[in-house]
Amino acid sequence: ASVPTLHYFAFRGRALACRVALFNALGKDGWVDNRVSLPRFKKAPKPEQNPDRVNSEYVTNNLPQLDLPCGTKVTQSHAIARYAAKLSPASELPTHHVPDLYPSDPRKALVVDEAIAIVDQILLLTPKDDDSATRAKKREQYYQSGFLRVAMEVLEGRLKQSGGPYLLGKQLSLADLYVRAPLGDLFDLNQFEGVPPEFYASFPRVQACAAAVPEHPLLKTYHENYKS
Repeated sequence: ASVPTLHYFAFRGRALACRVALFNALGKDGWVDNRVSLPRFKKAPKPEQNPDRVNSEYVTNNLPQLDLPCGTKVTQSHAIARYAAKLSPASELPTHHVPDLYPSDPRKALVVDEAIAIVDQILLLTPKDDDSATRAKKREQYYQSGFLRVAMEVLEGRLKQSGGPYLLGKQLSLADLYVRAPLGDLFDLNQFEGVPPEFYASFPRVQACAAAVPEHPLLKTYHENYKS
């Protein structure tokens, strides 16, 4: 392809920031949004050992993945989102373009990177035991005194420091997109099994940030072209 192609599933998940950043810089026609069906993905060969892994269809046996016009296939949503946020369109900027979606200012970038890493750690450290009783017990501890509480307190505090609604105040960034999805979706779509709704309600600034993201003009324009 002569333009970058992003591969992910037909929901927001870990790819909202990647998609919005690509749309922000390249508009609708400057990249390909390839939505992979889960059945097709599950059937695709995913060898455990592959000396030529960087050239395989799915490099890490997971998504998202960005295929560049030069042939390089890149994984990891944060890396893709930051790359896309730094892109400059070959032609004139799209009318919806938001500058500094990933900040050029080092201090602001530090705050953004911290929040993105925190969301990633929440997903990584969430107890996923097969035994339901064990999982329920661990998840109760996770939100009462474990990293989920610590992480949400940090995000809530950062939003208080910034004045909101976003982590950089009035300036939308990649960090807010990750607060919207996957973090906000986990709570709003009742996908955080074992974590009661009142837990999320106790972090009103995080909730307000997640709610403010779809109301931003960039996201409104994005959703005119893409469902999720």
